[in-house]
Amino acid sequence: MHTKLIGKLKKLGFTENEAKIYVGLLSLNEATAREIHEFTHVPRPKIYSVLERMAKKGYVEVKKGTPACFRSIDPERLTERLKAEFLFSLNETLKELNSTGNQKTNAMKLESAP
Repeated sequence: MHTKLIGKLKKLGFTENEAKIYVGLLSLNEATAREIHEFTHVPRPKIYSVLERMAKKGYVEVKKGTPACFRSIDPERLTERLKAEFLFSLNETLKELNSTGNQKTNAMKLESAP
């Protein structure tokens, strides 16, 4: 399977199994959990929990039925989603860092007051 691509997705925050499933679904287009397991070799007991987590994150779409079918979102949409999540996290971190810096500055002012 696409080892380098899986490694790149892991650097973006995917787990090993999430990366395998996402790349596998791109190749399969649409598949059942059994088909995903057979293609990706992700352990069968983990398939549903990983797919559920990926669906909550918006990385895969679920087509209800018996059996349910899954498909990965378009790579362009995935990129936009990951970019938005990263920027949100970065902004939140920046706010906290600035707040921490302000607290230290205020504490220093209090210590140096006569």
